[in-house]
Amino acid sequence: MEHTVKDKYAKMVRVYKRLEKISTDNGQKISNTEAKDAAEEFFNQCYHLKDFFKKDASILVNGNVIEEYINNDPNLSLAADYCNTFKHAGLNRRPRSGKIIEKINTHIYFHHPTDKGISNLSRIEFKVDGKSYDVFDVATECLKAWNNFLKSNNLQNIIDLV
Repeated sequence: MEHTVKDKYAKMVRVYKRLEKISTDNGQKISNTEAKDAAEEFFNQCYHLKDFFKKDASILVNGNVIEEYINNDPNLSLAADYCNTFKHAGLNRRPRSGKIIEKINTHIYFHHPTDKGISNLSRIEFKVDGKSYDVFDVATECLKAWNNFLKSNNLQNIIDLV
């Protein structure tokens, strides 16, 4: 079975777009569980993109370089911690970000009326060492970080395919 960075990256972008819709304008639909599920799935896809770099034979990037990149990027390291917190029912080793996720809150907003009629959105906030982070904002920065990694490793074609 073939496991390509291109396919995993495309899936991450699709999940990001679903998170974006929930976070900015989900129309008449509203759900706090949908936002939580989309956030968890995005960070799962985002963090595990690293595994596809390591296994895609067409990509010549050292696995240690990828791990170091994640560890050195504040948003990707938060994504790793978020992903692993849910995957393992809490972190069982030192967090990549060096910080502990303390709490996750859902915020639901109702915008009535708008030029489209009704517009609802749901945002997830997580607290890390007393500081609040908006999940969609972190997800946006993670996508930018992966795009920068792809560009700096002459893999721009993967971004262009999506």
